[in-house]
Amino acid sequence: MLSPSIRSRLRFTWRYLRGDAPWDRGLVPPEIVAWVAAHAAAGNPPGRALDLGCGTGTSSLFLAAHGWDVMGIDFAPNAIRTARRKAARAELAGRATFRVGDVARLDDVQPPFGLAVDVGCLHVLGSDQRLGYAAHLKRLTRPGAAYLLYGFMPHIGRSGRPAGLDPAGVEALFGPDFEIVARVPGQDTARVRPSAWYTLRRVDRP
Repeated sequence: MLSPSIRSRLRFTWRYLRGDAPWDRGLVPPEIVAWVAAHAAAGNPPGRALDLGCGTGTSSLFLAAHGWDVMGIDFAPNAIRTARRKAARAELAGRATFRVGDVARLDDVQPPFGLAVDVGCLHVLGSDQRLGYAAHLKRLTRPGAAYLLYGFMPHIGRSGRPAGLDPAGVEALFGPDFEIVARVPGQDTARVRPSAWYTLRRVDRP
């Protein structure tokens, strides 16, 4: 019997193949656009960025176009192939690299990163995967790094298992290594599902 994580991987890969990926609309989230603009306006240079669950690379390529050196990771091989083609067409392959991988198992990824983004990946992971994800995020980000996270609020997913995140869950998973700087409630208009954008900051702790 296939494990839930493998079934999830196959399901997402198949949906990309069918063109049934409503989460991958090719639009850069305005929250990421605003954060990058504010970061630059404050006189901060771009650095290294990690895009967790990058899909076909929309956010990664936006960051690369604004001077960031980006690593995008996703478990769907066809999404990664598309991301690489898009990077080559945009002449951004030198700044944006993409790899097939498990966001909960990033042992071979080297720190530090000054920015991490997740547009709808963490909220579909199981509890054990979330713990691995959080441990690697702590290891890979430098003190003061920003972490931009989008996720649905708690609900029952397509698999029948609980999915989603709430503020208490985010704090429990990442505290005390990250602090929530901002939370903006939102809603997936296609499915009328409550969601939220979180901005977290990596805390300088021993």
